[in-house]
Amino acid sequence: MDMVKLDNIIARHQAEKGSLISILHDIQREEGCIADDAMSYLSSRLKLPLSEVFRVVSYFEKVFSREPRGKHAVKVCQGTACHLKQGGEVLSEIKEAIEKGGADTGCYLEAVRCLGCCTAAPAVEIDGKLLDKEGAKKAISHMKGET
Repeated sequence: MDMVKLDNIIARHQAEKGSLISILHDIQREEGCIADDAMSYLSSRLKLPLSEVFRVVSYFEKVFSREPRGKHAVKVCQGTACHLKQGGEVLSEIKEAIEKGGADTGCYLEAVRCLGCCTAAPAVEIDGKLLDKEGAKKAISHMKGET
């Protein structure tokens, strides 16, 4: 990661108490992952033990990734309400839509325990936006060639 870019992210959150998570969110959003060199740099700049930075990234593994996942995060809820409303079938259909689009979609598919949107079951979230199954498939088809 470009250290100038990282310095700009740190500066944006400088006034925040306990800014590590906000900084990590920005790095994840801009870079697609939290690289080891970024964690080392944060440790030094924020005067935190490297183990603390690593612990936060590891603990919130559904939010922060140490490996590039793709440009678009696609999450399909597999919680109880979504499971009862064919969440497994929705996961399969979304997976098929991503595979049909190929690597060009830049999508990373993840089955998650709960999105906290039980009234919208079965819930699908793409880049933080809640969609139904058909809306998600349509959004994925439009992502082809965007990367």
